Amino acid sequence: MSYINFKGTVKKINLKSADETEITISIPAEELDGQYNTLQSMLELKVIGGLDSQIVTYKVMKNAKTGQPLTKYTVDNGGVVSVAKPEGEQLSMDLGLPPDKVEVKAEPEQIDLEVIQAFILSGLAQNFEDMDYDFQDIEQRLLDGETYLKIAADVDMGVGVFVVMVDEYRKRIAPLAAKWDEWRQGQAPVEPTAAGSVPGLDDSKADSEGGKQDGADPTADGEGEAGSSEDDQDGEGTEGEASGEAVQGESGEAGGADPADPAATDEVSKDALEAFILEDRPLFDDIEFNGQPIEFPALLELRLKENKTWKELAESNGMDRGQLAAKWSVYKKRAAKKMQGGGGAA
Repeated sequence: MSYINFKGTVKKINLKSADETEITISIPAEELDGQYNTLQSMLELKVIGGLDSQIVTYKVMKNAKTGQPLTKYTVDNGGVVSVAKPEGEQLSMDLGLPPDKVEVKAEPEQIDLEVIQAFILSGLAQNFEDMDYDFQDIEQRLLDGETYLKIAADVDMGVGVFVVMVDEYRKRIAPLAAKWDEWRQGQAPVEPTAAGSVPGLDDSKADSEGGKQDGADPTADGEGEAGSSEDDQDGEGTEGEASGEAVQGESGEAGGADPADPAATDEVSKDALEAFILEDRPLFDDIEFNGQPIEFPALLELRLKENKTWKELAESNGMDRGQLAAKWSVYKKRAAKKMQGGGGAA
């Protein structure tokens, strides 16, 4: 079966008839690098696909007179975002006075989906009682190429309801993600992350965030397509790829520091790579935790055979999900290079 993955821009929608709609999508050349022949082989064939907007639109309640948001946020040194109590409201509380009534209006704001995904995979995004799902795992799995349909089936939910839930969660945390992104941009420059990881986060940074996350925000996990199905986020899960952001590579293995070819995992399929890992069981001394190489083949086996989440696997090995995620990202690229005959210290 042929398969390609890409990001593009919807340029045209043509309702050709009551039975047929034609959609024109413009795809940057680099997105099809190494995939063009596969795409060409699909010409005139039936395919299945979906479109996921890379822009999230959410509403912000603002003071109708001043235009300032009613809710403001602060970020601590670890990247944890908190709601700041408005000065006027705090003063009213101190003086025992009723708060002033303010005329408000809702205005739309937009944020890149990549920012929200990076925020979720950092482990710093909060959970909500009415949405008790592993969104880290879900986002990781989506980034790994799994479909909404498959993930929805894994959580025993209709795909339509599932898509609405994911969209609602992204909108709820969007203002926090925007504030976190401001904080992130103000940090010291870091090495660019390895290909496949969410822009803006690297392992070293993630560890500092991950450490904070354990004590400050116990919300996260996941990976599956962000994490939790057998696949990658699942299998690839902790996919640091997408979570490279969330961790620190303790030995500099994260992000651009990894000596493996960043494009390696793009040249092999996920299933083929997993099969290689389970059969060949490569280990790398510099992809370690507490001085011992992380046995990813064994962890992947547990993930696939016992349906363990990457969060559970991380905790059982004394790590937070972010740490395991970034290291898994580096491991996959190294394993892919080894699979293709490129070696890599094992």
